[in-house]
Amino acid sequence: MRQLTLIFVLFFIGNTVFSQTITGKIVDTSDNPIPYVTLQIGPNYGVITNEEGVFTLETDNFSDSDTVSISCLGYKSLDFQLSNFTKLTYVLEDSISELSEVFITNKLLSIEEILENVRANVSKNYATAGKQTVFMRQSSNFKLKDFGFDVAKSSNFNKSTIKEINKNFEDMSKGIVNSSSNQFEDTLLDLLHTADSTQSHIIKATKLVNIDKDLSTGAVNGKMIKSVLNVLDSSATYKLKTGLFTIEDSLKVGKVFKDETNSKTGKTSTINNTVANIIKNNSLSENSKLEFIFEDKGYDYSIDGISYINEDATYNISFKPNKRSAKYEGKMYVNTSDFAVVKLEYQFAEDRSGQKVNMKFLLGIKFEENAYRSTVIFKKNENNIYDLYFISQENGNYVYLNRSLKFIRNNTAAQKDKQYLKLDIMIEQDFKAKSELFFIDHNPLANVSDFEVTEEYPITFLSKYDASIWKNYSVLSPVQDIINYKTD
Repeated sequence: MRQLTLIFVLFFIGNTVFSQTITGKIVDTSDNPIPYVTLQIGPNYGVITNEEGVFTLETDNFSDSDTVSISCLGYKSLDFQLSNFTKLTYVLEDSISELSEVFITNKLLSIEEILENVRANVSKNYATAGKQTVFMRQSSNFKLKDFGFDVAKSSNFNKSTIKEINKNFEDMSKGIVNSSSNQFEDTLLDLLHTADSTQSHIIKATKLVNIDKDLSTGAVNGKMIKSVLNVLDSSATYKLKTGLFTIEDSLKVGKVFKDETNSKTGKTSTINNTVANIIKNNSLSENSKLEFIFEDKGYDYSIDGISYINEDATYNISFKPNKRSAKYEGKMYVNTSDFAVVKLEYQFAEDRSGQKVNMKFLLGIKFEENAYRSTVIFKKNENNIYDLYFISQENGNYVYLNRSLKFIRNNTAAQKDKQYLKLDIMIEQDFKAKSELFFIDHNPLANVSDFEVTEEYPITFLSKYDASIWKNYSVLSPVQDIINYKTD
C-alpha cells in the first residue's frame, strides 16, 4: 500500500496543474521591446504582448507539461514547457532572408502580379461573418490649447453681475489652458458580424479617468454651462439656437449638455459603431482605408525581403505615395503561397492628412485629422481562412469651435416676460486617440436571433488599474502609463 501511495504522489507531482499569473517581456537581440507577439498554450488560449512588449499569461488549468509557443512575424519562434517558463524576459532572433535565398525553384513575381493575386484571393482568404470575442482598449489624450466662456446676455443678470461672472470664468479658463488629460477604457465584448451589419454585447467594461481634471470637450463645456443654467426655469422648455440655426424647439434644461464623463452606464451603440468603423477601416475591402492595395496607381512599391512566421514565408513590401492624392506609407506582409496579407503597418505619409473642414470665419468651426497610424494582424485558422487577430488604430485631430448658444424660454399663456440666456463658447483643442482590438476567439456564425444586444451596459470606474478585474480573461497587459495612473 505504501508503494502504491508513493507512485500516486510521484505521478501527481509530475503532472502539476499550474494556477498562477505569469507576467514577462519579449525583446529583440538589441533589447528593444517587441509589440504584438503571440503567446499560445494549446489551441484555445493565447495572449498578445502590448506595445511595450509586455504579456500576462493566466495558467489556470494548464499542466507543467503543456507548451508555451511564442511567435511573431519576422522572428524565430520559441517553445517552452510551462514548468520552464520562468524568465522575466525572452529574446527573439530575427528571421528575415533575401528574396533570392528563398525562391530557388519558384517563379519570382513582380509587385504588380503579387497585388493582383492579393485582390483575386480576398474572398477566399478572409472570413466575412462570424461571432468574435474582442478585448478593446481605448486611450485618449486631450490638450486644451485655448478656451473662452462668457455670458453674453441674460434676462436674469444685470451688466455688473455678468461682468463678475465672466471674470470668474476667465480665471477658471487660465487654469486649464495648455493643460492635458488622459483617460483609458477597457471593454470586453462579443461581436456578431454579418455581411451587412455588426452587433455587440458588452461583457465587462472599466474606465480610468480623473473626472476633476478631465479636459474632454463635453466635460469642459458641460461644467461651465451647468454652472449658469440654474438661472433658467427648470419647469419650462426652451428653444436652443446656435448662431442662426435652431438645434431644439422644446428642450428641458436638465438635458442640456448632460455630462456623461462619470456616467455609470455606457451606450452599446457607441461601442458597436467604434468597433465596426475600426474593422471597416482595416479590412481587405475596397471601402476600407487600404487604398494602397486596391488603388495602387498612386504608389511606389519595393520588395525588401522575406519574413517568416513559423514555417510560412511572406513578401515584405514597402510602399509610399507618388501622387498627391495618395495618403499613406508603410509596409504590408503577403503570404508567398496563398497571397493573403497577414500584417499591415501604415500611416499618413509626410505632408499628408485626412479630413479637413475650415469654416472658421463663416461658422466658427475648424477641424483637421492630422495623424493616423494603424497596425493590423491576421491569423490563419484551422480551415486555412484568415481572421482578424489584432488592430491598433491611432488618430490625431485638431478642433476649433467658436459658437454661441442661446436659450429662449417657450412661454405659456400666463407668461409674458421674455427669459433668455446667451453664451459665447470658444475651444481650441488637440485630441489623440488610440484603439486596440484583440480578437480573442472566433466562432462560426450562430443563429443571429440568439445574440443578446442591450442598449446600455454598466461601467466600473477605477481609481487605479486593478488587474484582478481581468483575471481569467485574455486581455492586453497594461502599459506603464496605465499602471502609473491615479485619479486622486
